[in-house]
This record gives sequence, C-alpha cells and structure tokens, in this order.
Amino acid sequence: MYDMTDIREMANLAPEQLFQLKDQLSKQRWDDFENGQPNYHPSSPEEPYDSIDDLPNHDELTNEWLRFYALKRGFHPNARGTATTTSNLAMLEFSALDYIKEISPRPILFIYGDNAHSRSYSERAYYLANQPKQKLIVEDCEHIDLYDNMEKIPVDQIAKFIKDSFNA
Repeated sequence: MYDMTDIREMANLAPEQLFQLKDQLSKQRWDDFENGQPNYHPSSPEEPYDSIDDLPNHDELTNEWLRFYALKRGFHPNARGTATTTSNLAMLEFSALDYIKEISPRPILFIYGDNAHSRSYSERAYYLANQPKQKLIVEDCEHIDLYDNMEKIPVDQIAKFIKDSFNA
C-alpha cells in the first residue's frame, strides 16, 4: 500500500506551505475550467515500450512503476499514471492512515514484497493498525509483482487467511 499523502510529501507541510499549496491548486481548478480539461502530466508513455531494456532510467520508484505500466504487461492508453494536478486537493483533507484503527475488529492482511518500494508504507500501516492483523512478506518480490505474477502472489495463504478470519 501507499500513503499517497505521504508519498506526495503533503502530510507534513507547515501551515503556510499548506495554505500556499491549496491556493495554487484552487487557482489551477479555475485554469482547468477555462481550458476545458484538467492539467495532467502522465508518467507513462503514449505507447507501451516493447521491453524492459527500452525503458528510460529514473529513480527507484519510477523504475518500478514503469516496469509494469510502461510495458504491454500493464499499459492502457486511458491509464497513463499520475492523477490530475488538482487531485492533490482531495488528498490534503486528511492523512490516509488517520482512521486505520477504525478497521478493527475486522481482520487485515498486509501483503507486500520484500523488495517493494512501498514496503515502508505497508510496515507503518501494519504498526498503526489494531488487531486482528497479520502480515505476509513475499520474498524476492516488488510491489508490481503482486499485481499479476501468479508465481509470487500467495493465493493459498490469502485463501487461508480469509477462511480462518471469516469462518471463525
């Protein structure tokens, strides 16, 4: 999982910075209205790359996403990554983990790869969640492996968790 407010570095803004960001994004909404479309800077290409070798090199996070979304494996022309600029306004309302304790007493299974960029977010969410909770760390696994790599997705363990949790 990702805490989008945290990954976009909005959760810990000083009050003045927060005001400036909200003001900037509010003005962008008017620009979007006047332009007839939202400001959007996709992070995936217009057409999928043929292989991993064709991908441009970026930071660790971008590289992981591109290995899925920029290849035929996960590419879709209507889902080219990133939200619109003004989508950040909705994420400024609260931190994604503010209410995680309210999930309890329903059981939560946290599944993440040992090599996932998102691992620290999942570990933080696990720490903040109340019982009952369980974590399952998949070895030699990135975040995107858990999308469609059936050799990595722990289907049997997920089924057992569901059976044990909801048939008790």
